Amino acid sequence: MVSGRPEPTELSALYVVLYIVLSRLHRHHPEKAVKAFWHTAAKEGNARMYKARRKGFTLIELLVVIAIIAILAAILFPVFARARAKARQAKCQSNLKQLGLAFLMYTTDNDEMLPAWGYGDTGSPNNGVAEGFYSWDSVIMPYMRNQDILICPNNPFPEGRTARGYAMTRYTGDAYGTDLPLWMDYMPKPAETVLLFDKGHLPPGSNGDSAGEAFFQSQGCTGQGLKTDMFHNNGKNFLYVDGHVKFHAKDSGPFAHETAGPCPPSGWSGHSLYETHGPGHCETAADWPS
Repeated sequence: MVSGRPEPTELSALYVVLYIVLSRLHRHHPEKAVKAFWHTAAKEGNARMYKARRKGFTLIELLVVIAIIAILAAILFPVFARARAKARQAKCQSNLKQLGLAFLMYTTDNDEMLPAWGYGDTGSPNNGVAEGFYSWDSVIMPYMRNQDILICPNNPFPEGRTARGYAMTRYTGDAYGTDLPLWMDYMPKPAETVLLFDKGHLPPGSNGDSAGEAFFQSQGCTGQGLKTDMFHNNGKNFLYVDGHVKFHAKDSGPFAHETAGPCPPSGWSGHSLYETHGPGHCETAADWPS
């Protein structure tokens, strides 16, 4: 034997031995036994050869698999993106719900009076407690679990991951233009009156964007850096005075609400309006749902 391979003479001897063994097993039909043996051996050899050939993919098979993966990715990736956006929207609603509880505890300790949207030095949008300005979130801070609930996870602005993402409606935080607190039950329909909505790009405690005058605002106001980016799936989350939270798509709910009376109301002696009266206006007592 050379290199582990049997010589022809050795093979012949092996065949003779196999023939004798099979003949004894099948004394009456030895030739059938031998034939059956070779038939079985041939089948097993062919099977092994087929398996060896099937170890790899052909180019066509590989391209088909790649095409299927690409199609599935094109279908599923947008679904995953929408699911992530929905999760962030739910987190934002949870934030607003907790802020609503903070407002409730504050009003309970302050004769049912809501805080003003802010007071103090409003000379700069960046002014905060250090500069003598106190926004609504600074006032209710002792009633919050943590400051992180002020940050909307879906804020579209570059500063959104650290910015306060909610503004207090001016018609609840300064309904008569005097920067004075308002009695919580003074609004005729608290369950339809918005307290907070998605707006903001400055840090918590800042003067800028602590108040909102129209629900289409997401930053600033008309003539002062106005941006109208929606925060969640072409809409926003809203916290109402009664404490419930609800999502509304653009042009529906508070976005579409408009009162019929004059705005500002007669006898108004406050500041000039930041936004003109129209759908979604939330600047004066004349904008309250009634």
